Amino acid sequence: MRLASISLALATTASSLALATAPAVAAPAAHSEVSTRATSAAAMASWHTQRHESLGPSKGYFSSATWNRPSGVRVMQVKARCWGNDSQLEVRLWFLRNWGGGEKVAKYGKWACNGKYGIVRINNAGHSQYWAAFSLSKKHTVEYWVQYYK
Repeated sequence: MRLASISLALATTASSLALATAPAVAAPAAHSEVSTRATSAAAMASWHTQRHESLGPSKGYFSSATWNRPSGVRVMQVKARCWGNDSQLEVRLWFLRNWGGGEKVAKYGKWACNGKYGIVRINNAGHSQYWAAFSLSKKHTVEYWVQYYK
């Protein structure tokens, strides 16, 4: 009789433990579903290339064609590189002011023509038209990317 009461007590304890742990197992699944949605929304923001061009061997001061900033984009950058290791590449990111206010340099950067790209980035882009201007002291090909973060 004593053995029967012990086995009944163990069965009662085991069933109460199973009920107590069942909701705890369901909670992490709901949490992981919420965190998966948050992670996928955060993963959607990334760099997008708007333009990728190569400007033939040129010397002096030359510029790209204009491009329009996509709606809602606040961070834009120009990545550029050249080869030759005997010259410096200067990049100016220009914008056109609204209401006939003229044009202005938003950012400026200078680095060596060693094949590695440099970045000129603006974090609070608000104007609609932009372009890049490049300056070289010797004849080199310039490859550039216009990118935005959204």
